[in-house]
Amino acid sequence: MRDLPDPATTVIDGPSGRIAVADHGGHGPDVVLIHGANRSLLDWEPLRRHLPGARLVAYDLRGHGRSEAPAETPAGAGYGWDAHLADLDAVVDALRLTDPYVIGHSLGGMIAVCHGARRPDCPGVADLDGFGGGRPELYPGLPAEEVARLRAAQTAMLAAAPAVLTDDHVETMIEHVRLRAQAMGIDADLEEAGARRCLASDGPSAWRRRPGPDAQAALLAPLDGWSVFDVLRRTRCPVLLVQGGQAPPLAGLPAEFRELGEALIAGVGRELAALRGPRLERVAGAGHLLHLQAPAAVGELVRTHLLNGRRPSGARPAHR
Repeated sequence: MRDLPDPATTVIDGPSGRIAVADHGGHGPDVVLIHGANRSLLDWEPLRRHLPGARLVAYDLRGHGRSEAPAETPAGAGYGWDAHLADLDAVVDALRLTDPYVIGHSLGGMIAVCHGARRPDCPGVADLDGFGGGRPELYPGLPAEEVARLRAAQTAMLAAAPAVLTDDHVETMIEHVRLRAQAMGIDADLEEAGARRCLASDGPSAWRRRPGPDAQAALLAPLDGWSVFDVLRRTRCPVLLVQGGQAPPLAGLPAEFRELGEALIAGVGRELAALRGPRLERVAGAGHLLHLQAPAAVGELVRTHLLNGRRPSGARPAHR
């Protein structure tokens, strides 16, 4: 692995502990970048090269990378939307940012949308492929009880992963991370750096993931009975939605999880088609990790959104 810079040069005090922040500088508008679940602020390295001029600030979500995890709370409140928004506020205040744009991926995109909903005067938010939720209506064709059962089974599977990894386990994990990155056309060195950033020493030759298996239920709990589309319908600030043009790879999943994934794809497609107000763009040839697979294309859309919301030359709305 080549040497990569460690951009987390600042640690600030957040509501539930220290937050690792990377302030990349710049003299343009303030922009906060929020990564997805089980990822880190390193995810923004490819995209930020395509956002020249803006002052870019990225941070590790609570319990991720080098940010401290919240204390244990009932029903996952430590990872709830209000908690995430309080961390965002802490970053904005500590760095004295002025009316920042907020751009997020996956879970981070949903946090960005929640921020836009509470701040109608926000200059704009962008949600990169963050269209999750646990509302049964997002899973057409499946009874609500089955949706709840399958989502609980998915969470249980994540929680059953080993809590402590040996050096050998880590190297095997890194090998899989690199192979997956290469198959997706993503920088394998950067993916390795991100995976290692999300490990914390737990003694000689022992490592814990951050967040670990024991945090997955709390991390996913805010999605239960929730839909990002409900929030989008009450958001009044400018919103850019960017979806990967490639369908998620479901073939390798167990049959019942594949059925759940197919239903969610259909439900998200239906919701996006009915949505009015936010601008929707799709990036051909990229999937869920679109900002890593196609950073130039995503950067063009974000630059346009940040400047004036006009559609870039040659681009077409996904639907109107």
